[in-house]
Amino acid sequence: MKPVLALFTGLAAGFLLAGCAFDGAPAPQTVISEPQPQAPAVSEPVSDMPSMGAVQDIGTAPFQRPITGSCGMENFQHHVGQPRIEVDSRSLPANYRVVGRYSRVTMEYLPERLTIRIADDDTVESITCG
Repeated sequence: MKPVLALFTGLAAGFLLAGCAFDGAPAPQTVISEPQPQAPAVSEPVSDMPSMGAVQDIGTAPFQRPITGSCGMENFQHHVGQPRIEVDSRSLPANYRVVGRYSRVTMEYLPERLTIRIADDDTVESITCG
């Protein structure tokens, strides 16, 4: 019982002392002004970066990714953009896979495996090694 009485006595004394600190003056109000627009920061070029060089016009030439790997994919690039059924499976190498948008595939890279990616409209999207 004594610990409870001591707790209440301590709380009452704390409230009384807190009440004595109040002088009756209103608390100062903080005025919040609207943020002022700032000029965008201008970053200086980094001097240790190499120059990008001059821009070259490539005209209307289509962009082509480099052909890499040992799966023979360069022999099948004419199928890109064609319907999937146009690719004759008898002409494909022994190690190939056909991958659709929602297909589950393993993530290892096999340079001798031919990977044929099919778009949603059932056309060949790309043919790569891996």
